[in-house]
Amino acid sequence: MNTQLFFPAPEGLPVAICPPRGSDELLRVLENFDWRSVSRTRSGEVIRAGALWLHGFLDESHAVSQKIGSTEGSYWHALMHRSEGDFSNSKYWYRRVGQHPIFPELLAAVQRLETGFRPESFGLLQSASWDPFRFVDALEDAAAHRNADARLLQAIAREEYSLLMGYCLRTP
Repeated sequence: MNTQLFFPAPEGLPVAICPPRGSDELLRVLENFDWRSVSRTRSGEVIRAGALWLHGFLDESHAVSQKIGSTEGSYWHALMHRSEGDFSNSKYWYRRVGQHPIFPELLAAVQRLETGFRPESFGLLQSASWDPFRFVDALEDAAAHRNADARLLQAIAREEYSLLMGYCLRTP
């Protein structure tokens, strides 16, 4: 299984808000990739939606994710809208996701982030479970220049992506 284009995320990706669009050459590579080769038990489309999102191909990711009726399709859809700055639509799709199995691991990962990051400053650690809506709110604040810790937000987005893509790659 050749996943190096999209798992784990290359350094600096994902960019959580308004990501730069990847090159036309990279899009051609992703569009010609054999997505069935990465999973024997799951449609490659859910993995494709995430890979496109990772590299800033938001329109293409949207076109794929909106056709996927699964929880993971809704999750990629939520990330795509969050990245384009449509925060209320992102929350709509997170409501369709519900309590995803990666949330406990994501909360634990955020709790372990290196010293110097302050996830508590965004209220991200105020409950015993991961709250994706608080994270969307933190990103919305960042987009409006109301907070300054973009490194933290990107680190969290990276953890979220890695956990979700890993889940998609190993779960039928």
